[in-house]
Amino acid sequence: MGRTEQLNNRDALLAAVRGLREDVESIVAEAGEARMEQPGLPDGLTFKDVLAHLTGWRWNTVARLEAGLSGEAPVFPWPEHLDEETDLDEINHWIYDASHDKPLAEVLSESRETFDRVERAIAALPEDDLLEQSRFPWLEGYALGPAVVRGTLDHYHVEHEPDLRAWLSKR
Repeated sequence: MGRTEQLNNRDALLAAVRGLREDVESIVAEAGEARMEQPGLPDGLTFKDVLAHLTGWRWNTVARLEAGLSGEAPVFPWPEHLDEETDLDEINHWIYDASHDKPLAEVLSESRETFDRVERAIAALPEDDLLEQSRFPWLEGYALGPAVVRGTLDHYHVEHEPDLRAWLSKR
């Protein structure tokens, strides 16, 4: 089993989220606050920008999980007219614009808050709601827990961690 291990029960989902949190906190500590606002990542981004980007998308995960708790469709953090399937660039620009000028302490706090809320929602949702495919119509046949946790893991480990590690190695 690897990073996208069998996410087939609540304990596995929570362990995966907690493992990701540890990975993110570890790389945050390794970067050090003094370097987080220095450019050097692709597209001229800073570590803080990438952390805010990851957090912005984790708000999406929070929205889905908390919608599972309420039984209503998720309300995403970006403007309603943007669709994550067709408007990725626009959503990424919205996240950047919404977070670029935030103080680093706020970006760090929001990152931690998203992890707290993801963990709380997973712990609170009935296991059937987490694991049953087609349980929520807005997930188009996917099981809530595995879909959102796997997406969150892949977003960090596949799409962003390599660039962050390369940036860190340039000390």
